[in-house]
Amino acid sequence: MFWSHLHPALIHFVIGLGSFVLAWDVWRLQNASASEHETLPFGLVLEVWGGLVLLGVGTGWIALVHDTLVQNGGASIPLGQIHGKMGVFFLFLASLRILGGGNPATLRLRRLWIGVDLALLLLLFGTALLGERLVFHQGLGLSNLFTSS
Repeated sequence: MFWSHLHPALIHFVIGLGSFVLAWDVWRLQNASASEHETLPFGLVLEVWGGLVLLGVGTGWIALVHDTLVQNGGASIPLGQIHGKMGVFFLFLASLRILGGGNPATLRLRRLWIGVDLALLLLLFGTALLGERLVFHQGLGLSNLFTSS
């Protein structure tokens, strides 16, 4: 039961921070001239990266395994599998974005990164909505809470 509650609780921080960073990056890229050298603060990049890897994907995999075994009798949870794959795809795109550099020299590259940032933001919210459906509509992570009280 601990993992089923830990993942949704911790992931809210990642969603909030990731949304802020992606929105700020879109704003920064739209307003920056080609000669400006504004980068994301290194500590913020590490915080987002650490949050995505450790808090998001790590606890999510553990929670999905726990819910599959304990609450679903070992049977696969289709929406959980989709949710997990969306999280891994988000992690992959975020890795490309972070490693791709923060200072595109041309307008074309800035537009490309703005598109990637917007795709990441939509993928983040889509993954979050699917996670909400898993918890509140399928009861994953909640059934033991109500039966043990």
